[in-house]
Amino acid sequence: MRVEVAIRAEESSETLEIPWESSDPEVRYFDLRGDPRAIARIDAARQHPPLRSFLVAVNSEDSVFTTTRCKTWLQQVAAASGAEACEFGSRIDLVFAPEPFNFQRSRHDNLTQRLQELLSRETAPDALRSELSVRPCRFHAADRLGFCLRILLRARGATSEQAELRWGLGLARIQQALLFISRIVRQQIAQVS
Repeated sequence: MRVEVAIRAEESSETLEIPWESSDPEVRYFDLRGDPRAIARIDAARQHPPLRSFLVAVNSEDSVFTTTRCKTWLQQVAAASGAEACEFGSRIDLVFAPEPFNFQRSRHDNLTQRLQELLSRETAPDALRSELSVRPCRFHAADRLGFCLRILLRARGATSEQAELRWGLGLARIQQALLFISRIVRQQIAQVS
């Protein structure tokens, strides 16, 4: 998997609000860690089983992360002769479940670096690519600015089905990497306690 890390200055990035609101009651922030059944209200999770599995795993008690927003899309891309013309993609924003970690930029930078190292070991860089970026976040409960990790994942295929299949496999790989990192963070927390 080709992995790119986008370095963005906080001033130039859109600030994610947590919880965020929308005019559509079905398109809004759901605390999946606090209410796992709310996953049934996320349209993209109902339509795409790999996303549902990812959200369940990353918001579980086994994880030190929680998701804040997600979306998927399918698009036709301009392709050279013989190139793959369909792209399936997703955007997932996540934060640390231990709230104090969300106010430490170094925690997010370390997470991004570890995730990049784990994901870069994958093959098929032309078919599957990911972009990781640390973004500014406003946590309303704490009334302060912090950070979140945005994961963009794009997969190309000759057909929409092939692109979505490759995306699902890539998302499963990201899920495994996040859970691996989560175990390490849990061990570090236990050693300090």
